[in-house]
Amino acid sequence: MLLANVLNEPDFHPIKAYYERWYTFMEENVEFWLPDSEWHTKTHSARVLLLALIIGHQKGIRDEGLDALGMAAVFHDTRRLDDGIDQGHGSRGAAYYKEYCEANELPYDEKTYFMIYYHDQHDSLGLSEIEISCSDHEKAKLLYQIFKDADALDRFRLGPNGLDVNFLRTEEARRLVEFAKHLLRQSEETKN
Repeated sequence: MLLANVLNEPDFHPIKAYYERWYTFMEENVEFWLPDSEWHTKTHSARVLLLALIIGHQKGIRDEGLDALGMAAVFHDTRRLDDGIDQGHGSRGAAYYKEYCEANELPYDEKTYFMIYYHDQHDSLGLSEIEISCSDHEKAKLLYQIFKDADALDRFRLGPNGLDVNFLRTEEARRLVEFAKHLLRQSEETKN
């Protein structure tokens, strides 16, 4: 399992079961439209999954919130058409998530849907739509910000200047910048 050695460190024990469950689910069930992508792979999603769970745990998110972050991580880039900006891949990924839930008796979560749908949009649009449309909008906005930070932390795969830390939303994410670089190195070593 990707990053299994990282999960054995004591700091990660509280999120280990969540990571293992959602990583296995992704590997066994989730289809990516760009399986040969250079940047938007299951490996990218696995790192985002781990980072989202770490930030969520540090923010005091538990159980259903961690599962929402896990689902968002495994579905968020599944419906990309290319490795560019591909504005709209979030809405396509959210539709796939919702359809998958309906077809496979996976519990549908509104907060997960909004995280996936707006992760490729500017925060002002995502946060305002969540405020208007989501029943538990305060928790949904927090999860959205956590998820966007986790996805952003994996931008180092695009190059050493792939992430502008000034755009990170949470203090927890700012503290994970070096760890995100370490994760990328670990997964690249595992791949080779």
